Amino acid sequence: MTQTAPESDGPTASHAQPAPAEPEAIFVVGVHRSGTTLMRDILERSEHVAIARENHFLGHLREKEGARYYFRQAGDLADDATIRRIADMIYGGEFRRRSRWRDVSTFWRWLVENVPQDEIVHRLVVEERSERGLMRGFMRAYADARGRPVMGEKTPAHLAYVDTLLEWFPNARVIHMLRDPRAVYVSDLRRRSTRPPHRTSWLLKIPRPLLPPIILVQTVLLWRAAVRRHAAYAARYPDRYRLVRFEDVVRRPDETLGALFDFLRVPMPVDPTEVKVVSRGFRLGEQGLDAAAADRWREHIGPLARRFLGLTLRGPMRRHGYND
Repeated sequence: MTQTAPESDGPTASHAQPAPAEPEAIFVVGVHRSGTTLMRDILERSEHVAIARENHFLGHLREKEGARYYFRQAGDLADDATIRRIADMIYGGEFRRRSRWRDVSTFWRWLVENVPQDEIVHRLVVEERSERGLMRGFMRAYADARGRPVMGEKTPAHLAYVDTLLEWFPNARVIHMLRDPRAVYVSDLRRRSTRPPHRTSWLLKIPRPLLPPIILVQTVLLWRAAVRRHAAYAARYPDRYRLVRFEDVVRRPDETLGALFDFLRVPMPVDPTEVKVVSRGFRLGEQGLDAAAADRWREHIGPLARRFLGLTLRGPMRRHGYND
């Protein structure tokens, strides 16, 4: 096996390093449709922070759909040839073709389009030869492309892997986005009803009339699991984990974001709310925060779905301020 010695310069060198008080990384997690994209865009208003899009490195709804499980098939990470095989998987399209349940995550498409394959190989061969080293190398590539010292990424499903994230990156910060489950349901139903699913998606096998009840049950299961995880993480990592409600961000941005950037220990940008809406919701393409987004679900939810969510999630909803 051949292993390249670390180098101090060349294409693998970081353009900037975090200040002593800043975290090495910031992770944004949460149930999908809870405002994770909005939070990513707010954080990226800071010249200190680069939050890559979803990489699902650790896992997805199915743990073994995580990128690391595909990369394990390339061989022993101590061997430089394995690093080259991983790069070939990503840049040659094999990684994308192997995805059986969903299209490849957005980060990997960004990587292929913006970073030369040789540069990724150079970065990874000087990283720690572990899955942590791989993840760090990919995040650092994005941060360096942005010229930002604090790296990070936004994968909602990594909510299930916060223990791993904070074990791998002890100085990191985790932001858990929470949103009213009724709004999550409405947003997810609209997205899946208006956006064609990937050719391998399980949604293609579901008759359209069954889609709303399936999404309704999925929302209940994911949201209940999220608030249970919150209780555990808040107890274990009080200084490194923070729950942020979507509704507080859009209704009280000054107060909410000020406290959040204090928690993150990075300078707050002058205009953190000057973000463009890019998620496929009701305000796609518009600019800035919209306080009405906190309650827009009321105009679009059916009475049966509203009652079902209110009954099945009544206790945790009330504990987190979703009372009506």
